[in-house]
Amino acid sequence: MYNASIYQDESGEVAGIFAAARDVTWRRQAEAEIRRYQEGLQEQVKERTARLTEANHDLEATNKELEAFSYSVSHDLRTPLRAIDGFARMLQAEHASALDQEGHRLLKVVRDNTLKMSQLIDDILAFSRIGRATLSPVEVDMEAIAHAVYKDLESARAGRAIEFRLGPLPKAHADPGMMERIFTNLLDNAIKYSAPVENAIIEVEGCLENGEAVYIVRDNGVGFDMRFVDKLFGVFQRLHRPSEFSGTGIGLSIVKRIVIRHGGRVWAEGKLNNGTIVGFSLPQAEAANV
Repeated sequence: MYNASIYQDESGEVAGIFAAARDVTWRRQAEAEIRRYQEGLQEQVKERTARLTEANHDLEATNKELEAFSYSVSHDLRTPLRAIDGFARMLQAEHASALDQEGHRLLKVVRDNTLKMSQLIDDILAFSRIGRATLSPVEVDMEAIAHAVYKDLESARAGRAIEFRLGPLPKAHADPGMMERIFTNLLDNAIKYSAPVENAIIEVEGCLENGEAVYIVRDNGVGFDMRFVDKLFGVFQRLHRPSEFSGTGIGLSIVKRIVIRHGGRVWAEGKLNNGTIVGFSLPQAEAANV
């Protein structure tokens, strides 16, 4: 059993047997230590998994509470808002002769702001719904959606000569309603922020790259300062004054939330008075995780 000749000393084979026995004992101790270490690791993994599971449950509960809160607050705000707009409308209709020019101007300010508040509520609800809506991914013709959305935005570009360039777009494995929402927000922004430009150009293009379907919406409008690019996709974040451009600052937040839910990414590039590029990518059909 033991190779005594290797460990033989002056007294014979005792040292060899002892050495071999000591080696076996050491191996057994080492194996026992390894088992204890593995068992300890398993316990740590179990504990961390339990903590992560609990944290996920807490996060889900918090998200549901926030969504319920935003939904409730948004609906509760509608009642006084309708009352304000209703009474302002009654004053305009029934007491117009009693109001001077300044009175009419002030009533218009009131009604314009109730309209803005109503739009803000709608956007808050839309942002909240995006987070909990069930996705129904299918093969989506993104080129057809972009074309249809631009056509539907005819009222937003009324009276303007915009050159619209739509290149070939790869199909996506995604929720078609969500994709329509993305292009609506991006193209509406492109139309709005290119308004000061006499010869406005809006381009939509795409490609397949590194396992992703990539889509780009580009305009030659007012652009933005890249120092503030991190704010661009934040809720209620605006890089232009409300007096310059209408909007609530939620549109790009909705775009980002939709893209993230589809396992994609979103980015933007711009330069003041030199246009904006907003891009997003989605995993290709075989890699999509929705």
